[in-house]
Amino acid sequence: MDTQKQTRTGFSLFAMATLMIVAFTIGTDFTGALLLVPAIETELGADITTTQWVLNIYALTFSMFMVTGGRLGDTHERRRILLIGLVIFVIASIGCFTAPSVGVLIASRALQGFGAGMIWPSILAFGATNSSEDQRGFVMGLILAGVTMGNVIGPLIGGVSVSMGDWRLFFVVNALFSAIAALMVLRVLPKQPPQTHNEPIDVFGILVLSAAILALLYALDAGAGWGWGSAVIIGLFSASFVLFVAFPFVERFVKDPVLPPQMLHNREFLLALSLNALLMPAVFVAFLYFPQFLQKMLGWSVLQASFGMIPLMLPLAVGSIIAGNFYKPVGPKRLLFAGYALVALGCLWVVFMNPSWGYFAVLPAMLLMGFGAPLAVSTAGTATVSSVAASRAGVAGGLSFMFHLAYGAIGVAVATAIMAVSSEGQIRAGLKEAGLSLSNTAIDVLASGPASSSAAKSALSGFNASDIDKIQSLIHSAFASGMSLAYWPALASAVAGLLVIAALDESKLHAIDG
Repeated sequence: MDTQKQTRTGFSLFAMATLMIVAFTIGTDFTGALLLVPAIETELGADITTTQWVLNIYALTFSMFMVTGGRLGDTHERRRILLIGLVIFVIASIGCFTAPSVGVLIASRALQGFGAGMIWPSILAFGATNSSEDQRGFVMGLILAGVTMGNVIGPLIGGVSVSMGDWRLFFVVNALFSAIAALMVLRVLPKQPPQTHNEPIDVFGILVLSAAILALLYALDAGAGWGWGSAVIIGLFSASFVLFVAFPFVERFVKDPVLPPQMLHNREFLLALSLNALLMPAVFVAFLYFPQFLQKMLGWSVLQASFGMIPLMLPLAVGSIIAGNFYKPVGPKRLLFAGYALVALGCLWVVFMNPSWGYFAVLPAMLLMGFGAPLAVSTAGTATVSSVAASRAGVAGGLSFMFHLAYGAIGVAVATAIMAVSSEGQIRAGLKEAGLSLSNTAIDVLASGPASSSAAKSALSGFNASDIDKIQSLIHSAFASGMSLAYWPALASAVAGLLVIAALDESKLHAIDG
């Protein structure tokens, strides 16, 4: 116990920088591979449905294994688990670089997600359990700033790799970053004895929880393509629901459950955990639809739209550090309220935005969400880990990010469904009123892609200039109103977060120091 207290008062700047670099490495993989898809399709001869799994499988395996990875860190020497995760990540990155087929590439990306699922909860718990109470907010802010910077810079690395003529270079950078991170962990971070001893791994509970997460995320990912009412998607949602409901009952009959009863009965932990999620639909939907707004409505190129997103992305990257600095002096409850209030105002702006304002129609929302989200996300993550004993910090960190991703994915699925129904309905009604006709396929192409794409130009090839202008005006109007409508659920979720914050007792968010 004395050793642990001494370590908490001496968390060095080098150790903080190491955790931040490890987080940055994971973050680049979430967004950086987005720009590789067309090049992968061309070289490996795969279709878009298959190559989408190069992106999706990473998030799926990452989400599935986070709680397990966190628990392994709690029951074993945490630095060793972190190093194993990084070694797996390096090997998987090399596998991606050398992949001879899209199948091998997808398998390697799955292995990357598996490694990341060991890394992420380990660095969260390492930061929380080795820092003093005064340091903790700043350390956690640095970690979250690291992963966000990786999200921001990842597409740049991917874009440069493609522009140099080889998408595989992105994974060379992956391997180099993760290898450097592993060396820094080995040299800088101290060994940390297991927080618990002689506790068996709850294999059955892990399998049930992982299967529930996999079924949910797979259904959300495939629903738009297969149809939300299809038998497969309904079956996946049903299976996920049954498994999630069964999980607490399963945990009652194992000797050492992955989620101990005291965590499930810890009110502050559950409230803080929910605050990791309730904000995410607003941010995830912004990532999806704000670039499309800039391309569809303003005619910007992909590169221009990327720069146009800076007012959102830059505050997200640095805001976590600012939030971490104020965690102790201001208090988590005030920071959470400020963050959620700003994001709710950003959602409200989108709901009632005037698209004729051009870039300034979305700029205020970008700024409000960009400054608000890191205040809330960084603080909620720190509060969640701090509300449990040190022996459960890893599983708490894994749960917080799992909820973060899963609820964000649900928000995107809801927004996408609303957007599709609203915009396509408006386009059809407008075409009928104008006396024009388009096939369902052409409407789907025009509603989902930029007007400058070859598919969109092909869909409009049979019309004269006047009719094309009418159709494009309909598409613009339908997209803007659809996006505004799609933000209502995100606004409701942010307001629900404000109510949760009001119920939070911040005096009980210090169990990790107990």
